[in-house]
Amino acid sequence: MSVPEIIYVILLIAFFSFLVLKLTFFRLPGVKKQFVLLALYLKIIAGFGLTFIYSNYYPDRKEADIFKYFDDSEIMYNAIKENPSEYFQMLFGYQNDNAYFDKTYYSVMNNWYREYETVTYNDSHTIIRINAVFRLVSFGFFQVHNLFMIFLAFIGLTALFRAFHNYFKERPYELFFAVFLIPSVLFWSSGALKESLLLFGLGIFLYAIQQITFIGFSVLRIFAALFGIFLLFYTKMYVLAVLIPVLAANIWVIFSNNKRVLLKFLLSLFFWIDIAVIIGHFIPEYNVFALLVGKQHDFIGLAIHEQAGSFIEPFELKASFISFAYFAPMALINTLFRPFFGDVYSPLLILSLFENLALILMIMLPVFFPLKGKKNMRIIYFCFFFSILLFILLGLTTPVLGALVRYRIPALPFFIIGLFMLTDTRRILSIFRKKQVKSNPNE
Repeated sequence: MSVPEIIYVILLIAFFSFLVLKLTFFRLPGVKKQFVLLALYLKIIAGFGLTFIYSNYYPDRKEADIFKYFDDSEIMYNAIKENPSEYFQMLFGYQNDNAYFDKTYYSVMNNWYREYETVTYNDSHTIIRINAVFRLVSFGFFQVHNLFMIFLAFIGLTALFRAFHNYFKERPYELFFAVFLIPSVLFWSSGALKESLLLFGLGIFLYAIQQITFIGFSVLRIFAALFGIFLLFYTKMYVLAVLIPVLAANIWVIFSNNKRVLLKFLLSLFFWIDIAVIIGHFIPEYNVFALLVGKQHDFIGLAIHEQAGSFIEPFELKASFISFAYFAPMALINTLFRPFFGDVYSPLLILSLFENLALILMIMLPVFFPLKGKKNMRIIYFCFFFSILLFILLGLTTPVLGALVRYRIPALPFFIIGLFMLTDTRRILSIFRKKQVKSNPNE
């Protein structure tokens, strides 16, 4: 980094620290503000680490996700110097789909077009546009973009904490860990990647919906919910697709006195699956299963082309619900528990292996230390349905372990929250305290 960039970064970190300490939004109930600030600093450190890894493992910036959209955004931003109207046309997608824009701007970029275009939105456009907006104030300093994205992710995670806080009033630090301190979530949402923007949109959307449902409508809440949907749609549409049936079931349960919770979640899921099947039958280009098979094939081709070291045997998917259901159990195992010991070939996968071992331990805790008199089954089912469905979808379409470790991070906080809500953590802590007293009888 140059001296001006270092100064800018220091000032920006100081400004974000000031916001975290002073704004009510960042005052998490039951959590000391020093820990909230520490969570922000851990994300900033992780962001610098992410930059270091991409700088050393991807010598060609065109192949590094953290840099390639940033570099493409410069082409869009440069239009503002001579043709400001064209910059805003590209930014808002207004009358920009023509030969002139293609020749002047898009064909010069490396990531505006996909190799195989489909009816689904190309989310690369979103991250390029976001970076083009940041360039208005960043002076082209990459770490400034990095910090902006880190702080957006931090806002989203804070909103997620607030959305679930009512169910962890007596155990706020468990929720704090599940939201802010899962290693892969901390790492992969700390940089100029789509995941940072995704967690921002997901957090503010769920928090706004929770506020609207239990407190009431307001202009700010409606705007936040709509903005969250907008970001989810234009960042990772499949996350929104998984969220819709789960959220619909959740709202149905709320307004029907919390009865037959599991049945309503299952009915909602199969209702939306039926809708997808019917749409695919009458409008083949919108066949969800065919689109996902195409996505899998594209990923396979990319992995082979780039000789991905963590490539695994892909599933022989067909464009039907039966095929997806048949391979779903193995897809879930791949997403949740791989890499196995034999899959590890790089330091990052070693870290993922240890995280998976910890995850296995956490899955076992509710079995040996179940929480008696379980409450809030609606939220438990919400967390597990959303996370497990997303795990399955990713496992079916992503035959590269390195990518799976990164792509699963939006689901991990929900999965861990669900596990904590089933576990009697106080009993576990009391066992450790007793052992500590026995080992130190004179204290």
